[in-house]
Amino acid sequence: MTKLNWSLVAAARDGGGRITPAKLKAVLAGADLESETAAFAGRGYKFSLTPRGSLQLVEWPNRLFAEEIAHELRTDVVGKRVETHWSTTSTNDLAKNEAARRREGTAVFAEEQTAGRGRFGRRWTAPKFSALLFSMALHGALKEPAAEALALAGAAAVAEAIDETYRLPARIRWPNDVLIEERKVSGVLVENIGADADGRWFVIGIGVNVNVAREAFSPELRDTAASISEFICGRADRALIARAILRRLDFWWEMLKAGQLQRLSETCRRLSALMGRFVTVESGGKRYTGRVVDLDQQYGLVLQLSGGPTRVFAPGQTTLIHQ
Repeated sequence: MTKLNWSLVAAARDGGGRITPAKLKAVLAGADLESETAAFAGRGYKFSLTPRGSLQLVEWPNRLFAEEIAHELRTDVVGKRVETHWSTTSTNDLAKNEAARRREGTAVFAEEQTAGRGRFGRRWTAPKFSALLFSMALHGALKEPAAEALALAGAAAVAEAIDETYRLPARIRWPNDVLIEERKVSGVLVENIGADADGRWFVIGIGVNVNVAREAFSPELRDTAASISEFICGRADRALIARAILRRLDFWWEMLKAGQLQRLSETCRRLSALMGRFVTVESGGKRYTGRVVDLDQQYGLVLQLSGGPTRVFAPGQTTLIHQ
């Protein structure tokens, strides 16, 4: 079996789908172009040579390949190993198995989840080959509230990756959602699964609607949920987005471990979909309405209530009712 030169795919992705003649020469390193590109045909990748000698990636497969996501990812912890699965109950369950083996940073992707979940036990479903559904176990001595900070870091990573990849104005809806034009495209779930002498183990799960067709959403979600593909008017590249998210999450994980919590708060304020807006939240069985005046990863959402005083709402005990 011919060994695949994943540098061809990686170079095409990084070059916006095209590899210049100079870059192509370096990637091939003397190998035969025709045989190198033909080896990818069975996996669903199609290359075309332009009249000026550039190599264009014109088609790519629906399914994800671990080798492509992991190739030259250059992260320290997040994505140090990558797995892809056809189907599983929940990628968080697989990541918990990684934590039990003390294998930090393995990014576990699945094309389908039969029991995917979000906050407060809500279900997360998506048709096969249409979304990014992945989780990983992380280990560190983080300050409280660690799980909430990691959830915000995950949302920041997704928002930054979407902007970096497709120049779309992704925004964070506290505490764990990512929106584009007021519609949800991503959610993050973090579970605190135990501690040892060196710190605590967390599992972070991320779902991103990449190419989910509008009709695939349940009727009650069609006005509030969306896919990246809607905003670019075409099929989005799941592998490209996956690599961008893993890189940004690796950065934010290092920031959290280094205690750079203020930096995360500043980023989340800048990317917030709520700052300055009036919202209603539910906490302790009661509802409160006010204007969002601050967002802090350590303390939560700060509302200026209609009566005048400000109140802080911690993410673990608060639900955003509407905005």
